[in-house]
Amino acid sequence: MATVSKELQNVEKKVEHGIVESVEKAKEFFTNVARHIPLANLMHNRKKDTYTIEIDLPGVKKEDINVSVEGDYLIVTAERKMKNEVKEDDYYLLESKFGKFYRAFYLSDDIDRDSIDAKYEDGRLIVKFEKVESKKRRDIAVK
Repeated sequence: MATVSKELQNVEKKVEHGIVESVEKAKEFFTNVARHIPLANLMHNRKKDTYTIEIDLPGVKKEDINVSVEGDYLIVTAERKMKNEVKEDDYYLLESKFGKFYRAFYLSDDIDRDSIDAKYEDGRLIVKFEKVESKKRRDIAVK
């Protein structure tokens, strides 16, 4: 009976170790994925009923950024193609960073798709849009 108990404890330890190891591998995987997802800030100006999304895209050229509306989603894709090459008599250096980015933002029915405007400056993409005129906030005078 003691042998069976020890074997069960060994099996439990192996299962527990496998679970912990799997969780650690999953954390590492998602950490690596998160490094390649550009950070985005979403701001809502309640008085004007406008929205601004700022996405950090350092090292990306303007011509390598695409902003589109597909159904109910604002889609931002970009590709970083950065290469730094130095050739000297006594050494050669080549550094490069390549990667594709993809972000999708849900647009509710009260967003005016025609108002969407995007500009890129200093490594930051700024996308602005507003609510449909009939859905905008308005103050009602009390009589």
